[in-house]
Amino acid sequence: MESVSFIGDNVAQFITSFPALSSAVAFFFAVLVYQSCVKTRTPKPDLPVVGTPGTHITKKDILEGSRKYPDTPFILPMSPPIVILPIHIQDEVRNLPEDRVSFTQEHQRNFFAQYTGIGDHRPEMIKAIRIDLTRHIASTLPDLQDEVRFGFDKELGDCKEWTTYPVYLKVLRIVALMNGRIFVGRPLSREEEWIQSTISYTIDCVKARNAIREHPVWKRRWITTKLPEILKLSHHRTRGGEMLAPIMNAQLSKPSFKEKIRNADTGDEEGNFIEWILKYTPEHLRNDPENLAVNQMVLSFAAIHTSSMATTHAILDLASRREYIQPLIDEINEVRAADGEEIDDNGFVRLKKESINKLRKLDSFMKESQRFSPPIYTSGTRICTSDIHLSTGHTLPKGTRICFSSFAVQTDPRTTTFSPEYNPPGYTPPDQFDGMRFYNLRNMPGKENRHQFATAGPESLTFGYGNHTCPGRFFASNEIKIILVELLMNWDFRLKDDFELKGGVEKRPQNVEVDLVITPNPRAMLEFKRRRV
Repeated sequence: MESVSFIGDNVAQFITSFPALSSAVAFFFAVLVYQSCVKTRTPKPDLPVVGTPGTHITKKDILEGSRKYPDTPFILPMSPPIVILPIHIQDEVRNLPEDRVSFTQEHQRNFFAQYTGIGDHRPEMIKAIRIDLTRHIASTLPDLQDEVRFGFDKELGDCKEWTTYPVYLKVLRIVALMNGRIFVGRPLSREEEWIQSTISYTIDCVKARNAIREHPVWKRRWITTKLPEILKLSHHRTRGGEMLAPIMNAQLSKPSFKEKIRNADTGDEEGNFIEWILKYTPEHLRNDPENLAVNQMVLSFAAIHTSSMATTHAILDLASRREYIQPLIDEINEVRAADGEEIDDNGFVRLKKESINKLRKLDSFMKESQRFSPPIYTSGTRICTSDIHLSTGHTLPKGTRICFSSFAVQTDPRTTTFSPEYNPPGYTPPDQFDGMRFYNLRNMPGKENRHQFATAGPESLTFGYGNHTCPGRFFASNEIKIILVELLMNWDFRLKDDFELKGGVEKRPQNVEVDLVITPNPRAMLEFKRRRV
């Protein structure tokens, strides 16, 4: 606020000191205000409105609208408003090019990319994930299993007796360690400054966005560079570049990309993911450690919190629905017995690479947990960058925000996946939780490879659908499974004060929901105890 006062005081002083210029300055400011209003004005297509303007839009609103207007777009009066499109025109919209409907521009608008840098297109990072990380997922599994055990030991300690912890915050740090092990490698991945920076970056991005929103549009170009929240983002990038520079320089000095660098202390192949990013980075930016840091921070923004939320929801669901714990443990033991197991250098047992994908019951439970607690109740959010004429007969003006109601699709018995006709006899209706729902589906002939946690499609929208489907979903799926396997095999856990281990859905800590975004309660406490074998 001091910077705002400083700018305002200086403008006033300038006008009073030079009266002849006052009218020109007033005109200049009037033009700025007008342009800002024009740029931020949200179009209002003539469509039905569901929900009360000025209140938080809830799951109830989006379900009501989807059932009341299944074939017609409708408006949720958020700030700014958003149009929910009927699900049957998904293919029509998802195939439109960026110059018609844009995911990137909507993301940039939401996070004020011109001031924060958040939302800038990072093709080198996307390629490194989609091509190289996905191709090498099997080779990451031993490191992830090693790191998850380190993470549990570090975050939960010896835990000889029942000990209470904030589950989301502990999972967050474990996921940060696992991601760091793959994205930068040891020893940097275990340094506290790096862990804190990768976790805090997302939080600081949201703080920066909210801080910018506090100021009128016409003032932002002057005040944003001085905002503490923006300066914090700059610090993340600068300091991140300093920490990454040695790894980057080592990768760039190699005779070829095929040569691997091993850390003398850890024996790890250090910087493989950094090598992949550099491979796709434009030559003029390849020697810039801050550009590499931006890629890493954006990757943390996309990966750490989303995986942590999905993992935490699954753990809370297991603690409250304890009837699933033993069947999942049995499945792990059956796969271990069938495939054999590996012993690492420290004498710890880990699953073979091929065993992770055989945990179908665990995969099913994860998917059902995510179905009830997705990161957001919508999917495919875009902004119209030109007027769009829909097959429904409606025209959406340029600047309209659009999306689909993924939660409505994934809880509607009229959706093929959740219909009685598509499922085996005695199936559970989609408004009820069934951790084995997708396991039972995959046991049906011809459906063995469908309905997996990482599946993205017209009826499974959590990871998106179309050009902007999450490229890291396969890595995330394996990472979450490895965390849950470690928990199930080596730890006892329960709801706080659940001394009789009865669980209880009604006792599950409630999610936090704000305008269709869902997060696990960060204050939710669980009790843990290391299982002694």
